[in-house]
Amino acid sequence: MDGEPDGSLWFASLQGEGRVFMMKVRPVHVRVSRYQRIEVYDSDYYGRVLALNGEIQLASRFNAYIHESMVHPALLTHPNPKKVLIIGGGDGGSTTETLKHGVENVTVVEIDEDVVNVAKEFLTEVSSGFSDPRVRLVFDDGRHFLEECREKFDVIINDMSDPVGPAKSVFTEEFFRLVHEHLEEDGLFATHVESPDTCEEFFYRSIATLKSVFPLVRPYRVWTPPYAEYWGRAVASKLYDPLTLNVRELDDRIRRRGVELRWLTPELYFSLFNSLSRDILERMSSDWKTLTDTDFPKFKRK
Repeated sequence: MDGEPDGSLWFASLQGEGRVFMMKVRPVHVRVSRYQRIEVYDSDYYGRVLALNGEIQLASRFNAYIHESMVHPALLTHPNPKKVLIIGGGDGGSTTETLKHGVENVTVVEIDEDVVNVAKEFLTEVSSGFSDPRVRLVFDDGRHFLEECREKFDVIINDMSDPVGPAKSVFTEEFFRLVHEHLEEDGLFATHVESPDTCEEFFYRSIATLKSVFPLVRPYRVWTPPYAEYWGRAVASKLYDPLTLNVRELDDRIRRRGVELRWLTPELYFSLFNSLSRDILERMSSDWKTLTDTDFPKFKRK
């Protein structure tokens, strides 16, 4: 980081082997937890920014791009979601969005309590859902939690950081089978799968891994300004297909549940699932190996 006369800094995030993303910021808070470095900055353009180990996780101005696209496709696909599990999501964004659907309870499993505490103090709007009495916070490794858990859920959301360190264990075939076991018979699973443009091997192998476990997998991607690229996501389902709804049905679900949205529209919902270009679809049809505990490549971006 380089300092400016007004006390601001230039925050540089290494996007890949040959790309750097920079923004002018003012430091707000920095701490090091037992797992990672946690940084909070203010930016005139991006709003309040959260970074973990130098990687941007959230920018408040574009929070809706990140969390509405993460949560609502799966929850809107389910006709009556009541019990939701969020793996990760320490900033609270996925929790706050999930509660808009009138669910009965949300269990949030986050490994790093410091991230939650930072979000509560410095990202109050994003993390407001944590104060809801329907939310249960568990500080544990997500995979360990599911291995010990006896509950089943209508929707499980995998809101994790990059697949390195402890996060690797929640992107494997073994973990996805655990997720499948802990979903109700009509349950859905939502997860990010990195970028099909800059993390090709991880994206395609993640989709192949989901397809090895779930009968229906619908990948999509979202342009995310704080990440400076398209970000891949997927809904994996035991029963319901996100594409069987129409615009009128989707709009009706949004209105009946009273879901307040800043970014997502019924039309955009369908555009997300039609956002994969011809070259991505062709590569996705190739025979990719699944990600397993014993066969997991070193994560990198172009």
